[in-house]
Amino acid sequence: MSSSSYTPNLGLCAWASTDRPKHIDFVNDNAIIDEKLGEHLSNTGIHVTAEEKARYTNPHTIVSYTGDGAVTKTFTLSDSYTFALVFQKSCPPVKIDDNNNLVVHFAIVGRTIGSSSTMTMNSTSITVVQDSTATDGVKNNFNENGGQYVMLLFK
Repeated sequence: MSSSSYTPNLGLCAWASTDRPKHIDFVNDNAIIDEKLGEHLSNTGIHVTAEEKARYTNPHTIVSYTGDGAVTKTFTLSDSYTFALVFQKSCPPVKIDDNNNLVVHFAIVGRTIGSSSTMTMNSTSITVVQDSTATDGVKNNFNENGGQYVMLLFK
């Protein structure tokens, strides 16, 4: 006699000591296991990709840099990031200078949210801007000579 009972989840043979397993029982059990495991493995709704897993395990990077005063400064990215926050240490996000211009020390840029006059970002680099003069009353300050900056990069 084949199996007298079956497992509750997959319906595999759960032989009792009095059962006499047959070859077809093993073949059928293997077919059930292969089908169910195959369905599970191919279900992309419950599995994450390698790229998604990398985002979960290392979702951000912090970069510090010292400004050199150049109009633009480009950083090559070691990984693919979605957006970045850049700010000057020990400065408020914005301030008014002696000429009544708004000096910007904090910005957000991203590949999906677009770029600004302050900086640009793509999949391989991010470029910050240092304005020597204000445009329409705004001066971007992201590469001041000797300025200390932090860039938070998010996947």
